[in-house]
Amino acid sequence: MQKREGQALIVVVIIIAITMAIFANSYTTQLRFHSEQETEIYQREQALYLAETGINQMIFNINSGTTYNNGDSIDGNINGIGTYTTSYYSPDNSGFGGNAYIESIGTVGSISRKVFVSVQLGGISDAFKYCLFTSTGGRDGIANDSYFTNFIYGNNYKYNNSQATVPHPDWSKYSTHWERGYYFTGANATYQPFYWHDNNKVVYIEARDTSPTTLTIDFQNRRKIKLSIATNATNIIIKNMDGSFQWRPAKKFEGYTFPLITHSGSGRIEFDFNQIENFDETLKLSGFIYTAGYIEMKYDLWGILPISSGEIDGEIIEGNPHGKLGGNDGEETTIKYTKDYYTTPPPYFILPGDVTKVLPGSFREEF
Repeated sequence: MQKREGQALIVVVIIIAITMAIFANSYTTQLRFHSEQETEIYQREQALYLAETGINQMIFNINSGTTYNNGDSIDGNINGIGTYTTSYYSPDNSGFGGNAYIESIGTVGSISRKVFVSVQLGGISDAFKYCLFTSTGGRDGIANDSYFTNFIYGNNYKYNNSQATVPHPDWSKYSTHWERGYYFTGANATYQPFYWHDNNKVVYIEARDTSPTTLTIDFQNRRKIKLSIATNATNIIIKNMDGSFQWRPAKKFEGYTFPLITHSGSGRIEFDFNQIENFDETLKLSGFIYTAGYIEMKYDLWGILPISSGEIDGEIIEGNPHGKLGGNDGEETTIKYTKDYYTTPPPYFILPGDVTKVLPGSFREEF
C-alpha cells in the first residue's frame, strides 16, 4: 500500500513540474514578446526624433549661412542611438506654399521613419508681390497706373514709397551658378547669344575692369530665345530684337528658374526698341528682371516717331530708378504680373537677419 502511495506522489510531482515548466515557458515568451514590442515602439519614437533632429540641423545650417541646392543632403550619427539623412528639395510642390521642402529619415536598428516639412526661406521680401518695386523715393517713369496689371494681388501695382527696401541678390551665388560663362576686360564688350549654344542656358558675363563698363547684348533680330543673363557690367544695352521678339528665362537649373536679367551694376539697362521695322509690333519679355541701377525703354526713332511697344509679363525690381521705364511718354511699356514671385522668389535673394522657418501645419510623415 505504501509503495502505491509513493508512486502516486511521484506522478503528482512530475505533473506539477511539467505544468510549472509549461507556465514558465509561456510566461517567458510573453515577457520576451512584450519586451520586443516595447523595444520596437521605443525605436520608432527614437527614429522620429532623429528625423526631426536632421530637419532642425539643416534649418540651423541655412540660418548660419549654408546654401543648399536641390537634392543636397546631410547625414548625422547620434552615438548609441541611430542615424539620420536629411535632404533639401526646391521648388516645393507640396501645396503648402513654401520655397523648399526638407525630407528627413531617422533610423534606429531596423526601424526607419521618414518625415517632411515645407520651409519659408529667410529674407523673402514683400517686394516680390508687386509689378514694379523700387527703392526709397524712386520714381518709375510710367505716367499712369493703367499700364500695370496685377492678376494676383489686385490693386497693388507698384511700390516705391518712403519705406521701401529693395532686396539684393547674393552676387557670389549668381557668379558661380551658371551653365555658360564669359568675361571681358576693358570698357566695352558685345555678346551675341548663339541659339544652338547658349539657348535655354543660365549665362554669366563678368566685367573684370573696375572702370564703368558697358555690355551690349545683340540679339541679331531673332524672334525668340530662352536665356537668363547675370552680369556685373555697369551698363547693359539690349538691341536688334525682331518685331515679334519673345524673350523667356532659361529652363529650370538646379531646381530654380532664374531671372531674365540679374544686373548688379549701378548704371542702366537700355532696351533699344527703335530699330524695329514694323511700327505696330509688341515685344514681349516674360520673366523677372532685377537691376541695382535703372531701366530705360527707347522706342522713338530720331526722337519723333514712336515705334512698337513693350510688354513685361513678370516683375521688375529697380534699385536706383530714374530712367524711362515707360518710354519717352511713359505709356509704351505695360507690365503684367502673372507669376507670384512672393511665394517662389528668384534664387539667392536672401536678406541678412531673417531666418528660415517651418510653415505651420506642413509637418507630415510617410507611412
